[in-house]
Amino acid sequence: MPQPYTHIVQDLAGQFFQVRDAGSAELSHVFHGMAVKRAGGGFAPKKGAREILVRKLGCRVVAALAAKAA
Repeated sequence: MPQPYTHIVQDLAGQFFQVRDAGSAELSHVFHGMAVKRAGGGFAPKKGAREILVRKLGCRVVAALAAKAA
């Protein structure tokens, strides 16, 4: 089971992503992330969004996501 998303970040192009750590030393310079948009005081996944690699360099943390209890 994949790890939950932990933060919302904004990259240098102004796009928002919900991200989680890549989980390996080889990928320590990137996040696994899914594109999101601002919606009603929060964030919602974009239509057709899928998980991609998001470079950490230049990203700004916008929000921390609460971990959901299992």
